[in-house]
Amino acid sequence: MGKLKTRLILAFLSIILLPILTTGATLALQSSNIEAQEERVSQSHQQVEEWVNQELAENEISHVDFNGAVREYSTDIVIKNTNEEVIYQSSDEEFSEGSMENLPPHSFSVTAGDGTTYNVEVRSQIDLTQQILQSIFISLGVGLVTLILLITLWTWYIARTILLPLREIYIATEEVKEGNLDYPLQYKKKDEIGRFVGGFNNMRLHLKQLREEQQQYEDSRKQLIASISHDLRTPLASIKGYVEGLQDGVADTEEKQQKYYQVINRKTDQLDRLIEDLFKFSKMELQQFPVNQKLIDSRDFLKDVLEEIETEMDKKDTHLIVQQPIPSVTLSIDPDRIVQVITNITENAIRYGAEHLTVSVEINENGEYQISFQDDGSGIGENELDKIFDQFYRGEKSRSRELGGSGLGLSIAQSIMNQHSGRIEVQSKHGQGSTFIVILPIKGNS
Repeated sequence: MGKLKTRLILAFLSIILLPILTTGATLALQSSNIEAQEERVSQSHQQVEEWVNQELAENEISHVDFNGAVREYSTDIVIKNTNEEVIYQSSDEEFSEGSMENLPPHSFSVTAGDGTTYNVEVRSQIDLTQQILQSIFISLGVGLVTLILLITLWTWYIARTILLPLREIYIATEEVKEGNLDYPLQYKKKDEIGRFVGGFNNMRLHLKQLREEQQQYEDSRKQLIASISHDLRTPLASIKGYVEGLQDGVADTEEKQQKYYQVINRKTDQLDRLIEDLFKFSKMELQQFPVNQKLIDSRDFLKDVLEEIETEMDKKDTHLIVQQPIPSVTLSIDPDRIVQVITNITENAIRYGAEHLTVSVEINENGEYQISFQDDGSGIGENELDKIFDQFYRGEKSRSRELGGSGLGLSIAQSIMNQHSGRIEVQSKHGQGSTFIVILPIKGNS
């Protein structure tokens, strides 16, 4: 049973039962007081009877001070002779056996010392009927006060624990509707309302996260458009300029023409890289970046990949050093995608001035396959290390554009590694080269 439901049932039962119990308890207490009073009245009647018997036995009735007994025992006394003639009466009221205002009178006969017989009636001056009615009214009053207090307390409690949170929820929904997602609800109790408030806060945070992601996506889209405009315009302008130079006959020698052709070819390659990166990025954003994993031998795979890279690096005067032996394990990877990662790392090393690139492979202490690429290039500043995997981020931006970087290569590489349950780590200092570490899980290892 939920806590809120329990509270409501408890409120309902207490409002019904507690006033009844309080009334009953007060009435029982008052009844015990009345019974004790009746007992005292009965005792006083007996005492009066004993006193009258003693006084009339010793004195004539005319010499007995009945008024003293009336005062001492708080009673009224009526004395009659055998002819029902009143000899003494302490009160003007007549006694009645059926009186509803008090207890029935106590009657007895007494024989005086002179042999005369008298009939005596004694009645208490205490009105027990009035006390009974007063006790009933007091009990009902206590029950009514208890009922009012309970209604007041439960109304305050329910308003504070149910109605007030509901009002806060309503205000929060209005704030969310107006776009304010920074309006948390502070209700901490773990009841139905608490769970509802928790769900509302989770929904609010989720909406806030979605809005932030949407804003980030919009910012990325705008940045993408700006990057495309700038990055494509620059090589296109160069190509156009050199083509016009050829058309106008500016390159009037064979050597000059070859130089123009080389620049056009280089700028075309740059355009090709930019367009390819943008295509991969679009696929990645649309979650259409397929990864087709299969089981391969790590040594055979790396040997083929590094031989191709070595051939390309020789053309660019960069020396590749592969430390042997290369461990042979079974990897579950998409070879084409991992080649993209490795190619991106090696091309960055060449692009940023590396003359030597050392590749070492090992099984690390966590049982993972670790491939390290250490270069002697320009390195990365410490303040840039945590940004290089961000989309469109480029260290030394002007130089990056000149070298044809899109700022997407490492972001794409990191996405590929995430899809392989692996990761990329980097260690670098400005002017001292960089070390990129590609870590992949080994098939069969947890």
